[in-house]
Amino acid sequence: MELKRVANARELGGYKTADGRTVESDVLLRTGRLDDISDEDKYILQNEYHVSDVIDFRMDMEIVKTNFPDGAEYHHVNIIDDSSLGKKADKGSLPEMSKDEFLSFIDIAENLGIFGENMYITFLENAVGQQGYKEFLEILVKAKGAVLWHCTSGKDRTGLAAMFILSVLGVDEETIIKDYLLTNEYNAEKIAKTRKYFLEKTNSELVAEKAVLLMDGVSEKPMRNVLTHLKEKYGSVMGYVRNVLKISDEDIEILKEKYLI
Repeated sequence: MELKRVANARELGGYKTADGRTVESDVLLRTGRLDDISDEDKYILQNEYHVSDVIDFRMDMEIVKTNFPDGAEYHHVNIIDDSSLGKKADKGSLPEMSKDEFLSFIDIAENLGIFGENMYITFLENAVGQQGYKEFLEILVKAKGAVLWHCTSGKDRTGLAAMFILSVLGVDEETIIKDYLLTNEYNAEKIAKTRKYFLEKTNSELVAEKAVLLMDGVSEKPMRNVLTHLKEKYGSVMGYVRNVLKISDEDIEILKEKYLI
């Protein structure tokens, strides 16, 4: 997507499905936060993509402001229960933390299961995450135009949302993982800056890599792990969608009719 001030901005159109259909272009949009979106970008989303709904997956403490195209309905949909994180990352302040503060924050997040190789499993086995992704799919069912969803960097919570809708539409697992990993290409410049900043600040490759994965980049393991978990516990991603998120077969067919050609 040709947006000048929105990071990791892309759409899911063009992917092939198991039944030979194709995901519709320009209607399923995934991005990073819209806080600094320009008027030109807003115009593009409103008049070229016809965005009717914006879904913001950020925690309360991440939201500095909300910004979205005119005429779109805004939905704040929590995925993470952030009640135990305190105010350590309030208003996106991670880069200003000392090394000790940052490591403390990482330790808390890892202990809560919301950072690390199994964090997506934590998201999906938590009532907050389950309700959030149920709302996400229900918004897609009802949307009158294109839907844009985002978190802060458009990678983890946003990536799981993309995984769900692509799975519902019948896109294969390897394609879903490739789409997920595109974040590392779209955020390459930000990743390099984050790694350099934290390496210079802490002189620790481990801290720098954790900062990258927390803020800008992704690794394959968390997505592989959650897909394996869903297959082992629920039979498939669709088993989870039907039995945990309670998305009906009727709504699944509506999604396919709306977003496939």
